[in-house]
Amino acid sequence: MKRISTLLIALALPVAFAAPAIAQDGKTLGTVVNGNTTTVFKAADSRDIDTHKLKMWNEFASTHPKVASQLANKPALITDDAYAKKHPELGTFFSAHPDIRQAMAANPGNYVAIPPRPGE
Repeated sequence: MKRISTLLIALALPVAFAAPAIAQDGKTLGTVVNGNTTTVFKAADSRDIDTHKLKMWNEFASTHPKVASQLANKPALITDDAYAKKHPELGTFFSAHPDIRQAMAANPGNYVAIPPRPGE
């Protein structure tokens, strides 16, 4: 009996210590310490992103960079019908793909990102 309990403990301990490491999302890309605040940057978990929707948006954005840039700088424009009317190509895209518009509105960072400025 003592041998079985020792064996169970020997198996349980590595699992207990490994569980927090397994639970971590993504690889740590870096950290920034500012005073008593530490910010940890981790890679995004892309498992929940619909790559087909993202590809369709990227194709549109590459042919309409000004609109894509404006949406990146002000994501509230994604749901602004007046903005879509001023940019009929965007309105047409969102009419054809309302699911993409809805996904963008829910998680704009997955679709629109402000590109780095020169020197960044």
